[in-house]
Amino acid sequence: MPDMDRRIFEMGLSVEATSLYLLMESLSDSGVSLNRASVLPYWNATEQELDEAFDELLRRNVVSVGVNGTWMTRPSSEWHWEGG
Repeated sequence: MPDMDRRIFEMGLSVEATSLYLLMESLSDSGVSLNRASVLPYWNATEQELDEAFDELLRRNVVSVGVNGTWMTRPSSEWHWEGG
């Protein structure tokens, strides 16, 4: 994962949210357009846990959603390090 920011491990996120970030980075590096449908087949937990993990990443500004619904990871300089 050449583009993965290892500071994700310092965020104090849930295991699921951290796992989702890693999965998204891996899929993105493989050229997959990220969205719920493209991530779900690779997700090892429930759909509800996927949604909760994504919401956690969204609240902390680790990810965003594009106009067309595409999921994107954001640079760590934009992450919300405190609270959530």
